[in-house]
Amino acid sequence: MEQQFSVGEWVERRMDGKVGKIKRVGVYNDDYIYAVDLDPSRPEKDDVWSGTTAAWRRAFRVHAHVETSSRDCDGTYTAGHVMELTLEERCDQFGDLHFKDRVMASIVTIHGHGTLTVTPSRLSWHEQTEEGYRAAEVRWCEDDCPEAGWKSWHRDHSAEAAGY
Repeated sequence: MEQQFSVGEWVERRMDGKVGKIKRVGVYNDDYIYAVDLDPSRPEKDDVWSGTTAAWRRAFRVHAHVETSSRDCDGTYTAGHVMELTLEERCDQFGDLHFKDRVMASIVTIHGHGTLTVTPSRLSWHEQTEEGYRAAEVRWCEDDCPEAGWKSWHRDHSAEAAGY
C-alpha cells in the first residue's frame, strides 16, 4: 500500500469531477482514506468528503514530454524525458501554470540568442551556439497517459557511428 496523495494537494473526485483539497490522511482496512474539502474557499462550511485512493485522482495531471537535440564539434546528441509536477505545485491552486513556467525556464536560456515558439499544446526552443545548435521540443499532455513516468533516454549519434 502506497500513499498516493498528500495533505494540501488538489484532487478530483472520480464519480463527478468535483475538485477539492486534501485536509487529512488516515488508514482504514489497509487502504488510505483521504478527507477532502470540496469547498476550501469557505472554511466555515463543512463540505469534507472522505474516500479511499480509488475515489480520487490528481486534479492537475499535466506533464511535459521533453525532447532535446544539440550539435557541437563532437557530434549530434538527442535525449528525451518526462517532467511532472512537484508536490509543491500539486498543492498550489495555480500549480499547473507554475509547472509550465518551471519547464520553460529549464529549456530557455537568457544567455544566448534563440527562437521561442509557444502554443497551447507545445513549446519549442532553438538557439545557435558557437559550435552548432541547441534545441528543445516540449509537448504538454494533460491526460492520464501511458508515457507519464516514461524512462529518460539519451543518444550520442557520433559514438554510435564510431561503433561504441
